[in-house]
Amino acid sequence: MKVLVLGASGLAGAAIMRTLRAEGHTVSGTCRVPSGGSAMLPFDLDEPQSIVPLLEQARPDAVVSCLRGDFDRQLEAHALLADVLRRENGMLVYLSTANVFDGDLSRPHYEGDAVCSDSTYGQFKIACERLLRERLGQDCVILRPPEIWGRSCPRLDSLLERTRAGTPIQTYENLSVNYTTDIQIARWTAFVLAHGLRGVFHVGTVDTSDYTAFLDRLAEGLDLPRPVYHVGRNDTPAYQAVLPGRNEIPEKFQLSVGAVLSFLSEGACLS
Repeated sequence: MKVLVLGASGLAGAAIMRTLRAEGHTVSGTCRVPSGGSAMLPFDLDEPQSIVPLLEQARPDAVVSCLRGDFDRQLEAHALLADVLRRENGMLVYLSTANVFDGDLSRPHYEGDAVCSDSTYGQFKIACERLLRERLGQDCVILRPPEIWGRSCPRLDSLLERTRAGTPIQTYENLSVNYTTDIQIARWTAFVLAHGLRGVFHVGTVDTSDYTAFLDRLAEGLDLPRPVYHVGRNDTPAYQAVLPGRNEIPEKFQLSVGAVLSFLSEGACLS
């Protein structure tokens, strides 16, 4: 399969490219300014309409969108992308977010739950999901990850820097969260494409963890001192969690919070 990864220089996009290539797909990726000798294709979100000649050049069977940037320009680019894919009978895997549920933190959410967001980011992602599903129907697969971690990622770098410096980290009382990794997202994307799956998937751990406890355990696993926290008050239990409820994904691709912590702190294999 010929696949184009939009936003391939980011954490998830880079992992998706590596995994798809390892599985024998012909994969190209985009970034804003390719470096010398890079195999990346240039795509600048400041010019959303440039996605049309990009697609004509790449002629992919499937596109994986990990784009980030200005919300209005993303919407314009995705609308043009969907029109081309519909005309060419291509499919799209769109990386959304758990924030489509941040308007209802009373419980964890599954794929069939109605979206509800109070944040600008979550509302943008809802608008993008709806646009893509309206234009592509079942040819648009939506992946909703919670917090994404990797062995080299901004979140981990920030934890290391702030903990060593004693800089407070924002956390919250009574908040349960689930997590994912760049590798899990990449493996699920590859499986979805290989098996022609459709619909919405929540790509995250099958369980949740107290938000502060997760950071405590991760710091301990990395031999760091306990972080200093700025704790936000939350009088009632809250959940920022998108739990996987689809049974098509094999158990070997499912993760627990403990497996994520082991991967980040001990280099354990996630297979």
